[in-house]
Amino acid sequence: MKNTITVLALSFLTILSVKAQEQRLVAENKVSNVEAVSIRSMELPAFSGGQEAIATFIQEAIQYPDLAFRQGVEGVVLVNFRISKEGKILKPYVSQGVHPTLDQEALRLVNEMPNWSPALQNGEPREVAYQLPIRFELNNR
Repeated sequence: MKNTITVLALSFLTILSVKAQEQRLVAENKVSNVEAVSIRSMELPAFSGGQEAIATFIQEAIQYPDLAFRQGVEGVVLVNFRISKEGKILKPYVSQGVHPTLDQEALRLVNEMPNWSPALQNGEPREVAYQLPIRFELNNR
């Protein structure tokens, strides 16, 4: 009998404890001040004239390095850089190279590019990171 009373008392206390925790969690999850969330609109940076113009620029300016040509090396060099609020290319570097001479040529191309149209966030110019793949193919020489 004593054991039954003890078990019932422990069960009752456990139920009360669970209910109290449940009420506390519900109270913590209620938000009294809900603010409107505004979605930020972002316009990406652009090369003047678009993708077609950048392809033309690269095609006309590219100089396939002789060493890479003689060795039959081709591939895609990934060049990362930042585009400033003014549209200037900043801090270009090769993030994925193919061959040292192709990597150098890719950097030369990026450094010779004219200014871009900067990224806009809510109508304000923003500095952003950009990655440009530059493809080197032997059949284009």
